[in-house]
Amino acid sequence: MRLISRSRTARQLVPATALVALGLAFSATAAAADKETIEESLQQHMPGLTIDSISQTPAEGLYELVSNGQIAYVTADGKYLLAGDLIDIANRQNLTQQKMNTQRVAALEDVPAERKLVYPAKGDKKHAITILTDPTCPFCEKLHAELPALREAGVEVTYILTPRQGPGSKGFKQSSQVQCSDNPKDALAGAMKGGSVDADACADDIIRKNMALSNQLGMTGTPYTVLPNGAAMAGYRPAKVMLQAIEQSAR
Repeated sequence: MRLISRSRTARQLVPATALVALGLAFSATAAAADKETIEESLQQHMPGLTIDSISQTPAEGLYELVSNGQIAYVTADGKYLLAGDLIDIANRQNLTQQKMNTQRVAALEDVPAERKLVYPAKGDKKHAITILTDPTCPFCEKLHAELPALREAGVEVTYILTPRQGPGSKGFKQSSQVQCSDNPKDALAGAMKGGSVDADACADDIIRKNMALSNQLGMTGTPYTVLPNGAAMAGYRPAKVMLQAIEQSAR
């Protein structure tokens, strides 16, 4: 009787397995068709839009669109686009912010050393953060004054010069000059205090790349700090508050 029972179970499992495989294949085909429909609609109605990726979300019929690092959502028929955060209610997770955090970490890993000003931690490095800063930004100067306390706490701080007012602004010119100076860190400290920079503005291309990066990172103002897990916060915070945020992000 046992042999007969096992044989029947085996015969029952074969078609069940085949159905699962067929279902997965159909799902993949349907998703590919949806993506094609969405891309065609976007190209028709939003010509020139950069499409980094289109991918399924856990929400049925809703696809994630990434364009120049920014995230939006599109319906499967390609007719409707939604801007905002996608929240997993049951798990209390912001799926949009999680994706943005991951993208920020990946984007910063690709920034070459010549576009960075790195302030090493004092002693053992416990954490590392990146700050987009502007030599003409008063709150950037305030945060810069907190740098010694952050470094003493074991935080490595990387600056990326990102003028908030763009090409043609004083911040853009000074950022380019600081980047080209013999001692960029000293030049930046002087510029933040209102001083002039004794250097040619020979790094315009680097500053433009930094500005493109700032859009990809979702910068809303300077200073703009990217924490260890990719989460970001704009504006000035005293060192004590910064350290609390850094510790929390690293958990």
